[in-house]
Amino acid sequence: MLRFGCAGIVILVSLVILSSASTGVFCAETNFKVEDVSWRALNVGVGNSTCVVQLRYYGSGPCSNVEGTLDVSQLSENYTSVSDKYSGTVENGGAVYLEFVFDVSSSSKAGWYKAPLTVNYMTDGRVIWEKFDLVLTVNGNPDLSVRTGGERILRGYINEVPIMIKNDGDGLARKVRVTVQSQDVYLTVIGPNEFSADFLMPNEEWAVVVKAFAQLSIRDGSSIAVNVRYEDQEGAAYAETTTIGLKVEDPDKPSMVVSTNTTKISPGVTNGVLLSILNSGGKEAMDLTIKLTPASNQLTLVGNNTFSFQELGVGEALNLPISLYLEPQTYGSLPVYVVIDYKDDRNSTYQDSLSIGFLSEEEPEPKVEVLTKGPQLQPNAINSITMIIENRGEKAAKDLRINLFSQTPEVAVVVGTGVEHRDLLGPKETWEIQKEVFVQPNVYGAVPLYVQVQYQDELHNRYSFTSTIGFEVKGTPSLAISSVIYNPSPVFAGNRVVRANCVVVNHGNYTAQDVSVTLGEIGGVVKPSYPGSDRVRIPFLTVGGSVSAQFLLDIDENAKPGYYEIPVNISTSTENISTVIPLTVSEKAKILVDKIYFDREVTPGARNVKLFVETLNVGNVTAEEVRVSVISGYITGSTTQLLGSMASGTRRVVVMEVDVDDKVSPGELPVDVEVSWSQDGRSMSETSTKSLTIGESGKGEIWVVMGVLAVLVAMIAIFRKRVSEVCKSFLYKLRGQ
Repeated sequence: MLRFGCAGIVILVSLVILSSASTGVFCAETNFKVEDVSWRALNVGVGNSTCVVQLRYYGSGPCSNVEGTLDVSQLSENYTSVSDKYSGTVENGGAVYLEFVFDVSSSSKAGWYKAPLTVNYMTDGRVIWEKFDLVLTVNGNPDLSVRTGGERILRGYINEVPIMIKNDGDGLARKVRVTVQSQDVYLTVIGPNEFSADFLMPNEEWAVVVKAFAQLSIRDGSSIAVNVRYEDQEGAAYAETTTIGLKVEDPDKPSMVVSTNTTKISPGVTNGVLLSILNSGGKEAMDLTIKLTPASNQLTLVGNNTFSFQELGVGEALNLPISLYLEPQTYGSLPVYVVIDYKDDRNSTYQDSLSIGFLSEEEPEPKVEVLTKGPQLQPNAINSITMIIENRGEKAAKDLRINLFSQTPEVAVVVGTGVEHRDLLGPKETWEIQKEVFVQPNVYGAVPLYVQVQYQDELHNRYSFTSTIGFEVKGTPSLAISSVIYNPSPVFAGNRVVRANCVVVNHGNYTAQDVSVTLGEIGGVVKPSYPGSDRVRIPFLTVGGSVSAQFLLDIDENAKPGYYEIPVNISTSTENISTVIPLTVSEKAKILVDKIYFDREVTPGARNVKLFVETLNVGNVTAEEVRVSVISGYITGSTTQLLGSMASGTRRVVVMEVDVDDKVSPGELPVDVEVSWSQDGRSMSETSTKSLTIGESGKGEIWVVMGVLAVLVAMIAIFRKRVSEVCKSFLYKLRGQ
């Protein structure tokens, strides 16, 4: 009774403790932070693995009895959750290391798995619960990429350059360290240039901001180098350096524009002109100095030629009345140079050298001008151009001679003679001249031709000038796919991430820009491996040039062998092209595991048991180097057999001598049967899950025990009978005496 009472008290106290623990609450603001998750040992499909989780405590008061429970149901075969506990006290800023030991199943083929972690601990007499979502890498690897969120910086300023680091891999990246260094002596990193993160999950992106000062003398292009170092969950180190180019631009500044109320002046008189200076920039101009200088001795500026002003706001204009005297009998264009010195709000100095032309009213004379029709030419072709010779003067032009020529024959050549003659071209009259020009191949952009014009007026005054005619050379790109190579090859149904390496060529007569190549799908046959793997962008492709483009494709498991044509769309800034690339899906051998069984009834701990595996090639092609493997943690021995070649319809029986683990549970035992073979130079394999029957152990032992008991009972009966007979004989002897 006393022991029962003590036990009852212990149970009651335990219930009270459990009741108080059950009143714990989840913490809204986590006091713990996960700083690291790593594998001390990772064994996939063999033995146990050890996962180490590092937690950092940031609570206001100390805590104790920290216990973590890790949900490993997604990647373990024998565990749903595992736990570890730290019984000591943790102060603010202290670290706790929890180790979780469990097996990682061989069927865990993904790169990473989520493993929820629940942490409970005592603080201030309460039980606090916190939850975290951990990532455990099994077959994946981290892969960090670097890009910038802004590639433009301002000259003379401290610029914030955002740098984005993204984990494009399928594994967790740990202990991420980023170092940013300038590649330009005129670009200086201000403040910290090293940054760190505990870890980056797959597809997680991390942004850091670097401050960089661009000096006024920096060129228009600059760059920074970003070095990224990190580890995976097994401690393997990675490092990569990426150079990021930056476009340097000028900040808003003052900018001056000069105009006048008139451009016509008269010879022999003083002409009043209103000169206007407008600040068309984005900043206020200060300490302005304006200096005017006529370019000809026949033009004189009357009065002061230098002016000073305190400031000129954005969009404001200064109006300067000036007086210009033009010598008599002076005609033509007469420029006046305007030099403006000023500063901006940062005390940077600027000087704008401008000019404004004035036209003297002339006596009537012929004025011949050259115009053209159709200013666009085709490369590698003879182009017909039309020149329009127009007399806009008030007098006739006589003895008119036109000479069209090219100074760069490697760019363009005038076909035939470029010289034409006309005796008279009256006022307001036009003259059209047809000429042929051959533009060389691979020429694009702007091509200049020159026209020399000579004529005289009625008084036999001669005039001559040379005019430049600019033509735009623009052809048509023509894109095609010249070849495609698949890797792996040949291609079988069910293949994943097949690389289609295509060669895109430009066989047109013009450069292709902004080229986009997109592969289509064939339902039930082929589709992209992932979004974006079916398209490639080519910024620039010259005439006759070629570029390699790679696409990633998945072949459907049920795709029928045969020849297919995958649709391809090639688009440029000017056209869309539809074409196809060929795809041949080869037939794959199909080897089924028909039966698997023991040669007798098997119980846990059985030894030297024969295991039969029956295979059948149901495909239409021969499989070479066929190998059968039985995979189970409870079956050891000769579990792999080489069968050699199996033609279509061939059946083979594999006999293996194995031992059965004594820890196996009776009933149906699932095992993985892997069949691997070689076909057309490629290694193939398929794995299927089958069941073996394990009997209950101990039935024979029960019968043996019952037999022994029966023998003992019989021996006791015989013994009792013999003792009885001896006693009777002894009594008889006593009575006889």
